Amino acid sequence: MITDQNTLRRELRAKFPRNHGQLLPALHFLQREFGYLPDWGMEVVGWHLGIPASEVYGAATSYTELRIEDPGDTVVRVCTALSCLVQGSADILSALEEELAPDPTDSRFTLEETACGFLCGTAPAIEINGRWYGRLDAQSAVELVRNSTHD
Repeated sequence: MITDQNTLRRELRAKFPRNHGQLLPALHFLQREFGYLPDWGMEVVGWHLGIPASEVYGAATSYTELRIEDPGDTVVRVCTALSCLVQGSADILSALEEELAPDPTDSRFTLEETACGFLCGTAPAIEINGRWYGRLDAQSAVELVRNSTHD
């Protein structure tokens, strides 16, 4: 388990050669370890790979699968690609925003949009903690999220 900068440096040296092409694999590793990309961790990745902090941050914020903020206990992602939008994902997103965001200090949920879940045949689709569900409407999506917090 990584608990400090020195441990992370040792892990990076063991797993990733010191070249620019290792930036995304190293960021994915960091996210698997922490569930997000802490600032100090991105700084250590940049140091290890010899990449400026601005470039590390730019990569971290350019990819939707990477997050720079600590997520809530339940992460809900709504696909907003064309197929899902046509089938009602905007309604799902609105319903989930109302359901999950009445209290902005509630850290149980993280609601995100994703550009594509690659489930066009089962649109609209949402992801809850890494598991995808399709052919939903606003009401079934809200119920699914409510029930996921009891698992």
